[in-house]
This record gives sequence, C-alpha cells and structure tokens, in this order.
Amino acid sequence: MIVDDTDDELIVRAVAGDRAGFSALISRHYDMIFRVAWKWCGNREDAEDIAQEVCIRLARTLGSYSRQSRFSTWLYRVVLNAVKDHQRRVTANLKKLDAWANEPERAVCEAPHDLTHDDPVEQLWAAVRQLPDRQRDSVLLVFGEGLTHGEAATAMECAEGTVSSNIHDAKKRLKILMIQEADN
Repeated sequence: MIVDDTDDELIVRAVAGDRAGFSALISRHYDMIFRVAWKWCGNREDAEDIAQEVCIRLARTLGSYSRQSRFSTWLYRVVLNAVKDHQRRVTANLKKLDAWANEPERAVCEAPHDLTHDDPVEQLWAAVRQLPDRQRDSVLLVFGEGLTHGEAATAMECAEGTVSSNIHDAKKRLKILMIQEADN
C-alpha cells in the first residue's frame, strides 16, 4: 500500500514512472514545501506558485537524488532554490515596474500582502524575511522546520559552523528589527 511505503520506496516507484508513487510522495511532503515557501516569502499566492514549481522540479530531478542525505533534507534544498529563483523573478519584475512607473501613463499598484500585523508570530516572520538570504535560510530551517544545525548545513550545502554563525548573526539582527517594529 502506498501510504505505508517509505520515501525511498516511493522515489524508486516514481523514478520508474509510477504516477501513484510520485503523487504519494508529493502528498506526503506538500505541506512542508508550502510551509517553507510561505515562511520565506510571506505571501500565500507566491508560496502556492513556489510549491507548484517545486512539484514540477521534482518530476524532472527526482532521479538525481543520490540518497547521501535524507530525502527531506534534499527536498529543503530544492525548495530553497525554487524560492530564490522566484525571488529573482520578482525582483526583475519590480525593476520593470519601476521603469514603467516613470512613464506618466502607467500606474503601479502595490502587491497584495496577506500578513496580519497584530500577530506576534507573523511580525517575527516578517522580520526574518528582512534578513540576508543565508541568515534567513538558517533561521527558517533550524527554528521554522526544526532541523539541527548539521541538517540545515546539508540542506544549504555549507559547513555546520556557517549555519551556527548565521543563526548568531540573525538573532542579533532580529532583536534590532523587532525593537524597530515595536517603536513604529
């Protein structure tokens, strides 16, 4: 039965072309994919787009999973790469909008934002989103997803000490950001 299959069994089935195996693997991990994307970008529509992109990427790249780490650790890397690709596209589009905004006949609207500013958890994640990418990734994986520093390092393809340093620097920066938010 597919529900009882391990990730490795589902991966073997999916790579062999078994759609039910691939679907079961996606179903098992979709919530994590969406959660990481949402925490990174803070926007439901963007998180849904990113999650869909990750599913498409998995269909293409699942055969490259080498089993040197847990599947979920490898999957975090795929999600982080998709998030960053999405962010680059958004940044490029914003640059185009800025160029269009200088033309008097064009109007630029603000993008929808689905954060509740009264929720302290949302305020914290909004502050996390202001961190540099590597610090944001480290905080997201360690505190948001419960990975150890070693697991986060594997997912981020860096040294464990780098994750620890990123966390340390992020905590200092978050204190400043949260104080600034409280003053506003």
